[in-house]
Amino acid sequence: MPSVAYGTQTIVYDIVRKPTLKNTYINVDREGVLVKTNTHTSEAEIEAFIIKKSGWIRKHLQAYKARAEEGEIETGSRLYYLGKSYYVQLIKEERKGIEVRFIHSRFIIKAPMNATQSALYQAIEAFYKTKAAEKILPLAKKWAETMQVTPAHISFRKANKRWGSCSPTNRISFNYHLMKLPTPLIEYVIIHEFTHICCKNHSAEFWGLVGKFMPDYREKEEKIKGFEKIL
Repeated sequence: MPSVAYGTQTIVYDIVRKPTLKNTYINVDREGVLVKTNTHTSEAEIEAFIIKKSGWIRKHLQAYKARAEEGEIETGSRLYYLGKSYYVQLIKEERKGIEVRFIHSRFIIKAPMNATQSALYQAIEAFYKTKAAEKILPLAKKWAETMQVTPAHISFRKANKRWGSCSPTNRISFNYHLMKLPTPLIEYVIIHEFTHICCKNHSAEFWGLVGKFMPDYREKEEKIKGFEKIL
């Protein structure tokens, strides 16, 4: 893709040529910078136009970046799923309700024309909770059999600071945002909470049991801390 230097930054852009266009236009969105022009405009003329409009382009690129950092859901946003960040395609159309699907390594979100950010986030939360039950329950069954423990109940909820918990009566609760982590880290959290069925504290005995089933648990803990900084 062509680019021009603007101060210490480089503006990368794409070009679409249409014979019917009389003038040259610049479009800036989450995808980047797009120049629309006719078939006669030279690359030198396009570059000069980009330089002329570079202040305006930079302003709009920064605005889109700020909106992304604030977490606004729109086409071009990113959502984490099983350890990776994926592109979001938001399709607003005449429909009832919001549908969130993960297809071909991207999130496709279909929503009514007047869907609010709050409604979009609620639908995404519901997606994570549904996927958590689908993914984590089979893993929990596997590890319960391997560790020979029996949780009294397993539930899923959103938690700000905990990935999981085990009550005094052995009721296990998992944060459904675990679906943002890679599968090995999800398994570590399952093993951690299931170990609490046998040992209610974080004593040497507790960590000995965790290490029995996951010898590299310290590495897993560090990786989870890394994800906590970006999620």
